[in-house]
Amino acid sequence: MTLSNGVILIVDDDPIILEMVSINLKMRGFEIHPFRSGVDALARYENIQPDLVILDVMMPELDGWEICKIIKDSDEFVKVLMLTAKDTEKDKLIGKSILQADDYITKPFDLSQLIDTVKKLMGDRE
Repeated sequence: MTLSNGVILIVDDDPIILEMVSINLKMRGFEIHPFRSGVDALARYENIQPDLVILDVMMPELDGWEICKIIKDSDEFVKVLMLTAKDTEKDKLIGKSILQADDYITKPFDLSQLIDTVKKLMGDRE
């Protein structure tokens, strides 16, 4: 078993973003579990027990809002970072205030900002 800076579950239906985020966080010592489907991610959630979930909002079948609500209702300790193109103030209010996401980054995003935010949410374990 390898030492990890924490376990991160990433859910994004865009394969390019999913791969870019996964590779960059893995290079920084995080254990990464990437999923292109919210349904698949939730099916594996219990076994993975992530410290952080990075969620896209606009996905087929089960969107990021629904996933965030399910996760936050079942696990009060997990951190959730919304990573989405939904960039209105209303969207941010829904994500952070109503659904209790811990942070919210809009696409297109700066990779260094994402990494800094992940480190902050994970307690800067690097």
